[in-house]
Amino acid sequence: MVCFVVLPGFRRRGLLHQLLEGAVGHAHAMGAAVLEGYPVDSGGERVDQASGYLGSVPLFEAHGFSRVAKTAGQIGGKPRWLVRRELP
Repeated sequence: MVCFVVLPGFRRRGLLHQLLEGAVGHAHAMGAAVLEGYPVDSGGERVDQASGYLGSVPLFEAHGFSRVAKTAGQIGGKPRWLVRRELP
């Protein structure tokens, strides 16, 4: 499991993209075949800080993850999705 926290003064600089890609690379190097995540789908709206720690579906999709199923879970009133990426 990998979690990221980016302090407010460092957000909107692409750090989450770099961290997620680094986590994917590390998992691949360690022999992982499949990665899963449970990000929030904000519907293009901003989410509050407490809800944003999960990451967003578009962030994961930008790194090769695909939506698998909408979960029963919600955070901040927004649905969470199971996303998956298969590694070579």
